[in-house]
Amino acid sequence: MNIREEMDKRKLYFGRMISSSKRDPEGQRCVWNANVVIKSQGKVWFGDLNITKEGVKLKEVAEVIGEPLYVLREMDARFGTEGESVDTLIGKAVWSTNE
Repeated sequence: MNIREEMDKRKLYFGRMISSSKRDPEGQRCVWNANVVIKSQGKVWFGDLNITKEGVKLKEVAEVIGEPLYVLREMDARFGTEGESVDTLIGKAVWSTNE
């Protein structure tokens, strides 16, 4: 299963920016410059995510690919840290589709 295709189907495009201000809309939780990690492949996606609005879409992707998605902050899976073990990266998740 191609996770990129599943994300694109839900308009969760690779590298996307949802707001130049990088401020959470009132009552919503966003992860700016987020990284998405899965156990079988490590880092598979990055871009801005609005967890409040798009958490359901992320859970749909997880169901289709058959494993949870883990959302990390930018610095936790970029600029050299993406080479850390998958278990270490998953341990840094700020949200997952298991929630």
